[in-house]
Amino acid sequence: MGISSAGIGSGLDVNSLVSQLLQLERQPLNSLSTKKQTFNDQLSAFGKVKSDLDAFKTAVSGLKLDMDFAAAKATSSNTSLLNATATNTATPGSYDIKISQLAQAGVRASAAQTDSKAAVDADGTFTLSAGGKSFDIALTASDSLETIRDKINAATVTESGKTATQSLAKASVINAGTSAAPQYKLVIASTKQGEDNAVSIDAALEAALHGFTQTQDAKNAVLSLNGLEVQRSTNTITDVVDGVTLNLASADSTKTVNLTVARDTEAITKKINDFISAYNKLASTVNSQHQKGGTLEADNSATSVLYQLQNVFNDPAKIAGNDLNYLAQVGISFKKDGTLSLDSTAFTKALETNSGNVVSLFTDKERGFAHRLYDTASNMLTNDGLVDSRIKGLNSRIKILDTNMERENVRLENMETRLRRQYANLDSLMGTMKNTSSYLTSLLG
Repeated sequence: MGISSAGIGSGLDVNSLVSQLLQLERQPLNSLSTKKQTFNDQLSAFGKVKSDLDAFKTAVSGLKLDMDFAAAKATSSNTSLLNATATNTATPGSYDIKISQLAQAGVRASAAQTDSKAAVDADGTFTLSAGGKSFDIALTASDSLETIRDKINAATVTESGKTATQSLAKASVINAGTSAAPQYKLVIASTKQGEDNAVSIDAALEAALHGFTQTQDAKNAVLSLNGLEVQRSTNTITDVVDGVTLNLASADSTKTVNLTVARDTEAITKKINDFISAYNKLASTVNSQHQKGGTLEADNSATSVLYQLQNVFNDPAKIAGNDLNYLAQVGISFKKDGTLSLDSTAFTKALETNSGNVVSLFTDKERGFAHRLYDTASNMLTNDGLVDSRIKGLNSRIKILDTNMERENVRLENMETRLRRQYANLDSLMGTMKNTSSYLTSLLG
C-alpha cells in the first residue's frame, strides 16, 4: 500500500498520523456497513416470517378437503385375535367377526438323506409351480440337496418380456435328526398363503428324491363377518370392509370379536391443533420482530402478513345451507393476546352433532376458511407477493450498499497510499533539515 516506513528521517510517526486521518475518513464506510448489517438482520427476520408463513400454509392445506375430516379408526375388542386399521374412506359401522381358520402356506419335505452334500442322482429339467405359475430347474447327477436348494431359489421366470428371480417358492435344507444321526430334508414352501398357492413338484423330481411329504397344508383364512362366511388366501384382508384392513392374528371359532369403525376425532383434532400452532408460531415471530427494539420495529410489511390473515378469520363464511359462519362457533377463537386457541370439547361436540356444516366451514371451495386462508398465504408467498417483494427490496438495498462500500474501500486505499507518500516525503525533508541544522550549528561552534 505504498510507502509505509515511519519516521526514518526525522522520527515523525507516519503510521499513527495516517491511521488517525484514515479513521476519520472511514466514517462513511462504517455508516454503510452499519446500514448493511441492519438490512441483513431484516432479511433474516423476514426469512423467519416466510418460513413460518409457509408452515402455516402447509398446516391449513390439510384441512381443505372433505376427506381431511374423514379420518377413521378401527377398534378391535380382542387384539389377540384381530387387529384392524382404517383409512379415510372407511364408513363408520360395527361388525361381529369369528375367525375359524388362519391362512397358511403349503410346505413339502423330501425323504431324509444322511448327507446334504451328497449327489442324489437327479438328472434333467424339472418343473415346480405355485399360484398358477411355474418355473424350471436344470439338475445334473452330481447335484445334492444343497445345490438343488440353491438352484430353486435362484431360478427365474419370464413375464411380459421381463426375467426375474422366481418368488413362488423358497427352498431350504433342514436336519430333522441329530448331529450324530442326521436326517437332511429338502423343504419347499410356497411364498404366499392360501389354497391356490400350494406348491406342486415335478413327479420326476419327487421320484429322484424318494418322494415328498406334505408337512403343512396350504389353507385359506376362514372367518364370518356379521354371519357371512368369508375366505381369503391371506391373513391381511383389505377387500371385505371398505377402507378397513383386517389383520388376523389367531383363530378361535368360539370367540366373537367386535370391530368398531368410527370417526377418528382425535386425528382430526390434531390437524386443527397443528393449524392453530402454526398460526401462533407465525404470530409470535411477527410480534417479536415488530415490537419496540425488534428488528422489524419500523417495518409494517411483517404485520401486514397477520392483518391479511386476520381479515380472513373475521370475514364470515356465509355458505348456503350452513348455519355456521365463524370458526369461533366450533371452538376455534382468538385470545386477548392475539393467539388462536381450541376448545376441544366444543369442537368435538360440533363435529359429532353437526359434522357436515363443520366440514363445509373449512372445505367449501369458495368460502371455506381453509381455502381462503390457504389462498391468502399463497398470494403472500408467491413471486412478487408481499413477502417476496420485501425480501427482494432488502436484497436490492444490500447490493447497492455493497457497490458503495467497494467504491469507498477503493477511495480509502488510494487515500492511504497518497498520505503515506506525502508524509514519507515530509519525513525525509524534515530529516534533511535536521541534519543541515546540526551541521550549521557545529560550524558556528
